[in-house]
Amino acid sequence: MRGIYLEAELVHSAALRGLSRWAMQVYLHFLTKRVMVKHRSKSKAVKHSIGNNGDIVFCYSEAEKMGIGRREFRNSLDELIVKGFIDINHQGAGGRSKDMSTYFLCDRWKKWNTPEYKPTQKPRIKDTRLGHGWAIVNARKKQSSVTNMSPVKPLSIGENVTPKGKKKVFQVTDMSLEKTQEMASSP
Repeated sequence: MRGIYLEAELVHSAALRGLSRWAMQVYLHFLTKRVMVKHRSKSKAVKHSIGNNGDIVFCYSEAEKMGIGRREFRNSLDELIVKGFIDINHQGAGGRSKDMSTYFLCDRWKKWNTPEYKPTQKPRIKDTRLGHGWAIVNARKKQSSVTNMSPVKPLSIGENVTPKGKKKVFQVTDMSLEKTQEMASSP
């Protein structure tokens, strides 16, 4: 049976108490993914370290299965990086390339909101490439927007274009206007 060990210093820290709901859930899941290894020193004291630190993988599809949306997961990762809970070891390309990001669990959170705090050396790089991934989908949506679907040649009043391209002319007479006024005035 596996569990999560939380230090009292972590539980009482301002950084942990300041995490958003989603960031807290993501961080706790990161803690379940770590593999703790025992080390014995010469004084026979037992120390623990994270055996898979730097190789922890937590992808978007896994977060979605947990009920965390893509936007919430991305924002949670950014928040955890900024507050010093995790660092990026390798930023994957994502998607179909099967190149997933790997993370370090770090303890920069201990100095959060102090003058000694140092931001991460490798922040998450946002994908701003055009013509890749969702940029293509969003560009197509903008091109086929409903507001851009106005006809090339506006129809004139009194003309109706049939499917075969032939024009049918119809007229609005004053007689139909008179009949509607009579119907409205009669009891």
